Amino acid sequence: MKFDLHIHTIYSPDGRNRVQDVIDILRSKGFAGAAITDHNSPEGGREALELDPEGFIVIPGIEVSSDSGHILALNVTEPIERGMSVIDTIDAIHAKGGIAIAAHPYRYWSGLGEENVIGRPFDAVEVLNARSNHVSNDKAVDLARILKKPVTGGSDSHENATLGAGYTEVPDGCDAADKVIKAIMEGRSGTDGSSRTVGHTLQYVSKSVSQWVGRGMKRM
Repeated sequence: MKFDLHIHTIYSPDGRNRVQDVIDILRSKGFAGAAITDHNSPEGGREALELDPEGFIVIPGIEVSSDSGHILALNVTEPIERGMSVIDTIDAIHAKGGIAIAAHPYRYWSGLGEENVIGRPFDAVEVLNARSNHVSNDKAVDLARILKKPVTGGSDSHENATLGAGYTEVPDGCDAADKVIKAIMEGRSGTDGSSRTVGHTLQYVSKSVSQWVGRGMKRM
């Protein structure tokens, strides 16, 4: 069963996906479900839950900006304060019943870096992010292996065209959000999809620098 576990919608400052489009497009591609993980906002996940799409599993979430990089909070519907330390962010995610995943740990602009992942109580590591290059993703695979952590993958999509470009696979029978989370926690997940190409990397760097300057040189 395929799940795209890292998606942004119009509830993210840089997202263009509408929630209904996410569901419709991924369902047409054979996906069993998805996690909506907007930047520091649970609203996309809440809307998806309210839509209650038949035959499509919604996992609400947030991509939380800690003081050291981005952390995916899955199975969370309440806001989590941004700008906290990595430990405090993970604790807040766990307190709300969610799981904490180290998002694209080797990304220059928003990754945690291995120094902020090692020794922290993360539940899993995102090892396939379709907006990260293959070198970063390969290093994330090695990090998860060293730490003996479960793995996840996602498109990190911000627009319709990239939905499903990266994803997590779990065994058949994971027909509810809690079963998907359980499969991940038990190490029964795998990943597949594409990494960012050199051409896309150049476009991404240009866009990221422009957005960074526009935000007053602050992280998203």
